[in-house]
Amino acid sequence: MRRSVRLAARAIDEITSEAAQISGQTSTAKLTKEEGKSPVKGTSEVQKSKATKRAREKSATDHDQNEQKGSKLKRSVITEEKAKPSIKRVKTDPDAHTAIKSDHEDIIQPFLTQEKLVGAHVSISGGLHNAVSEALTIGAKAFAIFLRSQRQWAAKPLEDKTAELFKEACAKGNFSPHSILPHGIYLMNCGSPDEGTLSKSRSTLVDELKRCEKLGLCLYNFHPGSTCGKITVEESLDKIAESINLAHKQTKYVITVLENMSCQGNTIGGKFKELGGIIDRVQDKSRMGVCLDTCHAFAAGYDIASEKGFTNMMDEFDTVIGLKYLRGVHLNDSKGDLGCHLDRHENIGKGKIGVEAFRRLMRDPRFNGIPMVLETPCVSENTYQKEIKQLYAMIK
Repeated sequence: MRRSVRLAARAIDEITSEAAQISGQTSTAKLTKEEGKSPVKGTSEVQKSKATKRAREKSATDHDQNEQKGSKLKRSVITEEKAKPSIKRVKTDPDAHTAIKSDHEDIIQPFLTQEKLVGAHVSISGGLHNAVSEALTIGAKAFAIFLRSQRQWAAKPLEDKTAELFKEACAKGNFSPHSILPHGIYLMNCGSPDEGTLSKSRSTLVDELKRCEKLGLCLYNFHPGSTCGKITVEESLDKIAESINLAHKQTKYVITVLENMSCQGNTIGGKFKELGGIIDRVQDKSRMGVCLDTCHAFAAGYDIASEKGFTNMMDEFDTVIGLKYLRGVHLNDSKGDLGCHLDRHENIGKGKIGVEAFRRLMRDPRFNGIPMVLETPCVSENTYQKEIKQLYAMIK
């Protein structure tokens, strides 16, 4: 038995080593190819944004390392198995992220995939571990959750037993930390002009990042904030970045994932340059990411319903922010028209964005290996199950 365990562990190490070598060779070739591309045509503002992006990328050379630190749930699926362990062969992607051994992890488990990871935001009613059961029931390969009540500041401490049950459920369900995208509470405003709200938001940000660490997760998605109409956008960007910097200093490795917004009211993040502005101000850029919400983007004025509009949006994202920061997607159709600035989600194919836009997205390899989460209206118990099947069918 012990010999079988050692052989299984050695085989996993060999797979990890080969994937790392392939990743390095492919990344070098990819960089050489990109350097040979002709410059993107555009205004001086776009060129300036590209320069800013390059500077941001230069200062984030260790981008993948922090992401990798949270990549293994603490429970060992090898040492705790009573049956003879088997090795599951996986398809490797040179650009996928691989787990590394760190001070926080006991076991190496690669996360290598070329597939789409589609799921939904699921309930934590009855315990965090129940969210995993719900995700499996609807056929999800990714999911999002709230870590606590999303509509109040106060929260009970996360108990050790609760965390262990969640990690065990994720291990049994074969959910990697990279496929789970927790969502911050709605009350947070890390760019608030009100000192009381700002202080509570910063405390909440730290608390939720620590919860992610205790749960073995590596991503955390939240809304950037709002000026509340009392300060300038630049002042709010300063406060949001400062909030993130403070939170990073008090936590270890979880990646803070900013969500693009719909430009509703005084919210920050409806324009890609605002998200890029926050990242520019953050010290540890290796712990930064962006979640692209399709409804929010459409409502903000990005015409993802058309092929040209989708191409333009992705080009701007890459130029102003950088595709390396794309960490997740919220899959939502829109009840409102293009540029309406209304955050009104609709079921896939039933809104103003339409089926073809989601077909393009599902066939785009740039979205492989990151959580793609439905937040559409649940008109019935099997809504998410149907939409997940609908989305996967679009790949064929």
